Amino acid sequence: MEVLVSSASQGAAADEGPRQVDLQYEHGWLRSLALRSDLVILGDLADVQITETWISVRTPTMSQLRLGNAVLLPRPPEVEDVPRWIERLEHEVGKASVRYGRIAWEGGRPPEDVYRAFRDAGFEPYDSLSMRTSLLHPRVGASAAAVRLVSSDEEWAELLGFQTQISHISTSEDRDFLSVRLNHYQSSSESGRGAWFTAYSDGRVAGACGVALGHGIARLQGLETSTQHRRTGIALSLVEAACDWAMQQRDVHQLVAVVDPDYHARRLFQSVGFQPHDLACAVVPVGSLV
Repeated sequence: MEVLVSSASQGAAADEGPRQVDLQYEHGWLRSLALRSDLVILGDLADVQITETWISVRTPTMSQLRLGNAVLLPRPPEVEDVPRWIERLEHEVGKASVRYGRIAWEGGRPPEDVYRAFRDAGFEPYDSLSMRTSLLHPRVGASAAAVRLVSSDEEWAELLGFQTQISHISTSEDRDFLSVRLNHYQSSSESGRGAWFTAYSDGRVAGACGVALGHGIARLQGLETSTQHRRTGIALSLVEAACDWAMQQRDVHQLVAVVDPDYHARRLFQSVGFQPHDLACAVVPVGSLV
């Protein structure tokens, strides 16, 4: 199979990464905004192989990262594709990373017998809805909580503590993963390819939201609030702060959010002007979703 583009993060210079991902956009067949904006979040962390019939995404330094352990395809699967696509996932991301991996495709949901075949093989559906807007509509109801752009090492450490708390982390492996992932976010922010925001209540982090930049879009990520601060307007404040910051950056002309189609955050994004764009369907190993 001819590889159209190969983008390897291993050993790449820091200023090469954005260009490598640009090549994927120029020559790849991928059209889904949900899946393309995943690559914006990954940046030069990912090793991406693009062929005429599939795209593989690997993050060798973070085997637990679902976005970074994937096979992407241009059409929905048929029943006979199921074993071959699973084999492709195992081959491309490595068997050790399959438990965190996903098989995703463009073109909508397949017939139920396809999902049945995936379930028999130990996989379950995992859809992602992309939403976009070019103009944010401010909404009454934002919280008065202080929202800060994360910049100092102390603020990054507070963000890590918050993510650890809301994720109910109990193992050293998971704590290490969160730390490595946040180091990537910090590096991206310091290089101008994104930013993170935290909201404070009573001097403690009560919510967080990140934004990644690339290819003219700003992709929101990691919107979370602590349990006791949900439905208080903090999430809305974070979204507005992240979007306002993003639209002030050079070359950004579109805001993107990707959500579970049935997740309550979809209503929040719609309330400030985001509209559904495309549904990326996928399957992931049973039991891997938290």
